[in-house]
Amino acid sequence: MSNSKDSIPCIHKFGGTSVGGAEELKAVANIIRNQTGPTVVVVSAMAGVSDSLNNLLTNSDEGSWTTSLSKLVEDLRNRHQNALIKLIEGGPERIAVADKIDHILDEVSVLKFPESETGLPELSDQLMAVGEDLMVEMTVTALKSQGVLSIGLDARDIICTDSDFGSAVPDIEAIGHLVPDGVIPFLDLGTVPVIQGFIGSDTEGRTTTLGRGGSDLTAVLIGAALGVPKVVLWTDVDGIYSADPNFIATAEVIPEVGFGEAVELSYFGAKVIHSAAVKHAMAQGVLLRIKNTFKPNLKGSLIHFKATETFAAVVRKKDVAMIEVEAFPTALAYGFLARVFEVLGRYQVPVDLVATSHRYTAFTIDRSQDLSELQCELSTFSEVRVVTDISTVTVVGRGLLRESGLNATVFSVVDKTPVYLISQASDVSISFVVDDAESPKLVSRLHSSLIERRMVQKSSS
Repeated sequence: MSNSKDSIPCIHKFGGTSVGGAEELKAVANIIRNQTGPTVVVVSAMAGVSDSLNNLLTNSDEGSWTTSLSKLVEDLRNRHQNALIKLIEGGPERIAVADKIDHILDEVSVLKFPESETGLPELSDQLMAVGEDLMVEMTVTALKSQGVLSIGLDARDIICTDSDFGSAVPDIEAIGHLVPDGVIPFLDLGTVPVIQGFIGSDTEGRTTTLGRGGSDLTAVLIGAALGVPKVVLWTDVDGIYSADPNFIATAEVIPEVGFGEAVELSYFGAKVIHSAAVKHAMAQGVLLRIKNTFKPNLKGSLIHFKATETFAAVVRKKDVAMIEVEAFPTALAYGFLARVFEVLGRYQVPVDLVATSHRYTAFTIDRSQDLSELQCELSTFSEVRVVTDISTVTVVGRGLLRESGLNATVFSVVDKTPVYLISQASDVSISFVVDDAESPKLVSRLHSSLIERRMVQKSSS
C-alpha cells in the first residue's frame, strides 16, 4: 500500500446495538458506503445474543444441555433468518447466505457438554463466538446490498492469543505479522473486509475470546497492526458523557478526553468503551473516536494524548464487593501485605481500589467472582469480612490534586454519605465506595456541584 492519505485504512467497529437487526445493518452499510479510502469493519454479535449464549452456559448442566442448546440454536436461526429476509430480497444470494447461517448454527448444535469442569471454558468460547460468526455474514450481505464490495474474514486467522479461554491475552507480535498479510491484499483490491470482534485462536487453532467488550480491543489490535492513526467505535450513544445520561438529564457529551481520563472512565463504570482497548490504543499511539451509528453526522468524542485539564465525568460502577482483611496479632507485620497480594495474584483476582495500614487492608473487586476459596485462604492468617451491595463512585479529570479547594468541594458533597473506602492514587481520579442505594444520589450531587457549575461558568463567560 502506498503512504498517501487516501490509502491509509480506517477501522470501524460496530457494537451489538448497532447491528441489532435489518434496519440497523442498513444504517451500518450506509456509513461504510460513504467512507473514502480503505476500510475495515469489525462487528460484535447482534444485540442480546451474547447474553443468551452466556445464560445457556450458566443455567445448563449435562442433563439439560442438549435440549437447551437445541432451543437456543433455533431461536438464533429464526432471528437471523428473519433479519435476512428484511435485509435483501429473495433469490440465489439470499439462499446462499441463509445456507451459511444454517451451517454455522449446525456446527454449534453438535457441541458436547464436557465430562469435567476443566472443559467448560473451552466450550464457552466455542459457543460465545457464534454471535460474531453470524454477524460477519449478515454485515457482508448488508454491505453488498448497498453496492459495497466486501468479504468476510475469520478473526481466528489473524488474532493470535494464548489459551486462557474467556479472557485470552493477544500475542501482539504475531498479530503484527498476521493482520497485514491477511487484510492488506483485500484492501488493495478495494474490498471491505468484515471481521469478528471479541474472538481469536490459540496456537493450536482453538477458538478463544478476549472477554466481554473485547470487540473494541479487536478493532484496536487490527488498527495498530495496520498502522492506522485512528479507530472509530460506533455505538448507540452520542459519545462519552459527563455522567450516565439515563439518570443525569444534564449530562453532556465530552468532545475530547485524554487517554489517562479515558482509562479511568472505562475502568470505573463508563460502558461506552472497553478499558483494555483504551490501554492498547494508548500504548500503540492509535486515537479513538466514539460515534453514534444512528446519528453519524455528530462528531462524538475523541480520545487522544492531550490531557484534559478539567473534570471529565462522574461515573458509577455497580456489582462491586469489598474485602476487608485484618492481620492476626501473630502475623508478621512486615509480611502481611505481601502475603495478602500473593494470594490475590495466585487466584488471579484483579483489584480495583486499595486502602492499607500497618495490619489492615481493604480492596474492591468484581462481585461476580467466586470469593469462597480466596476468602478461605486469607482467613488462615487474618480476619476477613466481605461487604456486598456496594458501588464505586469516581470523579475523573486531570488536576484533582492541583486545583486549590477542589478536594474540599468533593468531600463537602460526600459529607453526608456513608463511605466504606476512599482512593485517590493520582490527580486523574478520586473514588468512593458507598452503598448501592446511595450511589445514584452521590453521582447526581457530584455532577451538579463539580460539572454543571463549570458548564454554567463556561456558558456565561
